[in-house]
Amino acid sequence: MRKNILVINPFGIGDVLFSTVLVRQLRKNNPNSYIAYICNLKVKDILATNPDINEVFVFERDEYRSEWKKSKIRGIKKFLGFWREVKKKKFDVVFDLSLGKEYAFLCWWVGIKERKGFNYKKRGRFLTHKIEFDGFNDKPVAEYYLDLFYLNKIASLTPFARNDELICHCEEPQRGDEAISTVLVTTEHDKEYIDNFLNQSGIKDNDILIGIAPGGGMSFGLKNQDRRRWPVKKFAELADKVIEKFNARIILIWGPGEEKLVQEIAILMKQKPLITPATKIREMAELCKRCKLVICSEGGPLHIANSHDVKTISIFGPVDEKVYGPYPLGENNIVVTSDVDCRPCYKKFKLPECSNRKCLEDIFGCHLWKLPSQ
Repeated sequence: MRKNILVINPFGIGDVLFSTVLVRQLRKNNPNSYIAYICNLKVKDILATNPDINEVFVFERDEYRSEWKKSKIRGIKKFLGFWREVKKKKFDVVFDLSLGKEYAFLCWWVGIKERKGFNYKKRGRFLTHKIEFDGFNDKPVAEYYLDLFYLNKIASLTPFARNDELICHCEEPQRGDEAISTVLVTTEHDKEYIDNFLNQSGIKDNDILIGIAPGGGMSFGLKNQDRRRWPVKKFAELADKVIEKFNARIILIWGPGEEKLVQEIAILMKQKPLITPATKIREMAELCKRCKLVICSEGGPLHIANSHDVKTISIFGPVDEKVYGPYPLGENNIVVTSDVDCRPCYKKFKLPECSNRKCLEDIFGCHLWKLPSQ
């Protein structure tokens, strides 16, 4: 039977890419259904070309806040207008990955009868099917999202639940043997943009191109984003070693707000690297595809590269690589961590205070520069 299915995820690059695993499973089991996705503007490009998604709705909170400040009436009209458009689609079920109560309430308001999500901090009151949840703690994020797909098969009615509400204390469901990969489809336009950049930079077909993406960590906020990043000086030393050993061309990859970061690395390097122009998400993916290897901090660029099965070496500090690492983890992924007792310390969406960043400082370039030969 054809269903109208909605997925909601208001978060960043990594989370949205992880959720494409859920979308792929939904499409596989509902080949003729209409599947839509609500996301923020920053990640729209990930979903716009996804063959499993029929329509993308962009809900950018800052736009509504801005409109509200200018005119409360116009702000309300704009907000209600968005959700009226959602209502017109007559969705049968929503998979709400927001971890909050607001989206589930709005989905109830527009008449979506089946509302699946996570009961985080008791915020799941408007969900009809929910999984008890206190954070992404013990398995990959993508597999938490897949739990929602399997929720009907593993949920049980509790004596404390309303008649229309299922609460699930989740056990590991039976899944297929092969993990589903994340999905990020590039276009011919994306390819041409990167082709032009590489040609103008003098890159030849037989050049060994190695990408270094030192950024990421924006979800920690400006104050703490460096807590997720390997030091600039070490990236520069590693880049020079790679050039020396492999006669490679180094290209420094950056996203919004990270141009200064890669410029600092370039200044510290003995040999001149290439620095990418400003790139959108799919353009970054196309660039990663041209690289023999991408060396990166954990974060968006890692998951962009991994979505195209590019070889990666990723450096993890306070964040748990078993939860937020490349998915599915394969032979093309090398994850580097230190063996300090206090890591990973990022748990239940909280980052404790730290004075020494030992989990990152204890990873030396000499540990990494030998890895590309593997």
